[in-house]
Amino acid sequence: MNPQSGIYNIKRRACVTCTKAKCKCLPQTDNLCQRCARLGKQCVYLDLPERKRKRKDDDSRVGVLESKIEELTAQLVALRNGVNNHNGTASSSTIGTASTSISGTASSTEPSSVTDSVPEDSYGDAEPLDAEEPEPEGYHGREPPTTSVLEGISDIVDRGFLSIHEAETYVAQFKSRFVWNFPFVVLPPSQTADMLRKQEPLLFLAVIAATIPSAHAIRKLLADEIMQHITSRIVASSERNLGLLRALLVLCAWYRYPSQRGNVQLVLLLDLCVNMVHDLRLHRLKGELTTDQQRALLGTYWAATCLPRTIDRPTAMRRNKKIDECCQNMATSTEYPSDRCIRPLIVTQSFICSIDSSYKEFAELGADASSQEESSIKLMVGANLRHFESLKATLETELSKCPNSVTNIFHCNMHYINIAIRDLALDDEYISYQSRHAFAYSRSAQSFKTSAFRCSLLWHLLRHTKGLINAYIDIPDDELPQVTIFTMAQICASLVILPRSVSALLKLIVGKHSRTSIPDNVLNEAKAVVDEADYLNLVVRLYDRLRLLIVGLSGQEKGLDVIGTLCCHMSVLASWYAPRVKGILGIDLVSKSPLAAMTPPSIAISDIIAANANANAATLMQQAANQNVDGLVPVGEQQQVFGSYTGAEDGSYLFSDELWSTVLESFSSFG
Repeated sequence: MNPQSGIYNIKRRACVTCTKAKCKCLPQTDNLCQRCARLGKQCVYLDLPERKRKRKDDDSRVGVLESKIEELTAQLVALRNGVNNHNGTASSSTIGTASTSISGTASSTEPSSVTDSVPEDSYGDAEPLDAEEPEPEGYHGREPPTTSVLEGISDIVDRGFLSIHEAETYVAQFKSRFVWNFPFVVLPPSQTADMLRKQEPLLFLAVIAATIPSAHAIRKLLADEIMQHITSRIVASSERNLGLLRALLVLCAWYRYPSQRGNVQLVLLLDLCVNMVHDLRLHRLKGELTTDQQRALLGTYWAATCLPRTIDRPTAMRRNKKIDECCQNMATSTEYPSDRCIRPLIVTQSFICSIDSSYKEFAELGADASSQEESSIKLMVGANLRHFESLKATLETELSKCPNSVTNIFHCNMHYINIAIRDLALDDEYISYQSRHAFAYSRSAQSFKTSAFRCSLLWHLLRHTKGLINAYIDIPDDELPQVTIFTMAQICASLVILPRSVSALLKLIVGKHSRTSIPDNVLNEAKAVVDEADYLNLVVRLYDRLRLLIVGLSGQEKGLDVIGTLCCHMSVLASWYAPRVKGILGIDLVSKSPLAAMTPPSIAISDIIAANANANAATLMQQAANQNVDGLVPVGEQQQVFGSYTGAEDGSYLFSDELWSTVLESFSSFG
């Protein structure tokens, strides 16, 4: 080998055979030694590098190579960080700031404050060239991008769909009024609309979407632009930063368009929030988070636990020590006035989660000691009520520092907590409810259904659901647009729970009396329940308030708006209330109400409910026919079945618990 090639000279040493035998190896030819030739063995030589003495000039040569490597590394880091380093020195910019990628992607306008405030090694996402430790075994793939694929694209202001003056007005409204109902995303007073749309474009779009009226001309365009950001940046490009998380939270809080059956898009946005919290590791980072990070973490927890309960979805996030730590920090924060509202929101929602958890554990036990089941329910309800009373005293002190708009919403929350404590009394009135609590139908469970204690729970449910709806009705007109989707979900739940409570109470009152021979005193008691609920008039009053939010929308546009579809469903639900009462009592005790003033329900919605109801009715009639070869059992000879009401004066009426559950299930998917 040539020494100038950079590889050491090769020296002929003893062959393998002579080395093993520890014998002297004398070469006979180039590839054969004398011993192997004499013994007839294969002669193999190994080319081993010659050991060279270290020369003085080697140190200088290694130093030159090291300096070149350092220079190349610094230039590569400079390229990644968008720094034009003519001298070849290393850039001091941290990874995660706005940068220009080698492929020409423009720099991000939403730098991650997570990576700015926390050392890179705490995330495990430092660049491989900068890492002191080798990559873990199994590492594959590229790093998530720190640049935005939509950078430089003109927005709704650039294209003239919204003037900068209008944008400033909407952003100012968000800062001063909207933030109080959802204090987890705040904007600095000095941040203008122009700054916001350049620094955090998705958050800018989310703020505009939350504050513009429902009938605004750019509403659909705005929704399409928002989804372009979500699909292109978050889904396709896997962008992750605090600005995107804050934007998603605002979108969830004031979600109105498009309305989808089963709340599909809203649930998807909530899941994206939870996933981004985990990707940014906000729930487990060591050390202090920034205040914006703490608000985002708490807001995600609150949103991820509020809505799933009302739409019968599993909760995607649980409370942990980091959440408790951030909650306590926000309780003492003076950065923004709205920070004082955060702790009451988190505490109340955490208490509701603990209620559901305790009832779920009770259901999983199976209540083997069946004779103790009713007493166990009394103990749980009593314990939760005592805890709530102590909690309410603390909350009232904190709420006294908040404006009236926040107090109005908390009145709704207080009623909702009372509902959550007692709603296990409705386990036989709503099919999907059983999937959450799943109480076994033991002998003591049947005893609880007819007990005075359950009757008391139902009366409280009736009054608190009515109180929650009235609390919303009392909100001033100018504050209605600021109410979040989470409060609207509570309203929707109350519109279902109230008629369920009435239905359950009426069945308890009627008991085993035949519908044709109910005593007058029993009818008077039933009438008192119907009058106390005053359900239809309550629905009309609520509908009049909700109409303020959909002024200017056409019939088709109402079907694409959450509040619009809620109004349509309300009229359908109200139309089934009187038949339900009549199905239980046999007479019509529901007073007439101005339902004609309500907008007729959407044909599509009413057709869906009617089709489900007719299908259930046909099934039940077929089951009844199979039980009696002569057809349906006459009304006077029916076997009394608790909770089932079939047959009417004209022989064609059929209204059962299953049919009622179908109506309620259809209403529950309001969005």
